[in-house]
Amino acid sequence: MMKKITILGLGDVLQGDRGAACYVLETVANEISGENIHISYLGDNPAFAGGLLYKTDLAIIVGTLSLSGIPGSLHVWNGRVFRQHAAWVAGEDPAIDRLLSALARADLAGGLARKLVFIWIEPENTNGYEISKPVRGAIAMAVRRVRRELLAMELKGGHEQAAMGLAGAEPIQMEA
Repeated sequence: MMKKITILGLGDVLQGDRGAACYVLETVANEISGENIHISYLGDNPAFAGGLLYKTDLAIIVGTLSLSGIPGSLHVWNGRVFRQHAAWVAGEDPAIDRLLSALARADLAGGLARKLVFIWIEPENTNGYEISKPVRGAIAMAVRRVRRELLAMELKGGHEQAAMGLAGAEPIQMEA
């Protein structure tokens, strides 16, 4: 049985680096295919993400989050770490507060994703339309991380890479 995978993007393409997830999802969508993969850019309103996340085996949420780190760095959290910091994160971004509500609805319905992965990109510029140079590099790192998560899910399930369109994809390298 094929694993059900959902990849969601959060942000605002009209606010500089806050739109980085859109570019991550666009790249992933151009490289990865499969009936079992659903990719959605939800912008700043993930209020209805619960339906997209319902009974998925893997949910990857990509967005930007200022953690006072180096612009362009990646912060990768599992579901436990996200829940641990949920109250603080929700206060930082109203979209994440709506995402928390959507996750809670999926959980209450008995269909929260089996594995949650959050990929946060540290923004530099949140004004204008352009993505900053450090965040352009982080977009490429985030794409590699998504590929790595997808490959791990497929290998865990015992399916061949080709079933997800990963055959011939560039090798995934660990980020520092």
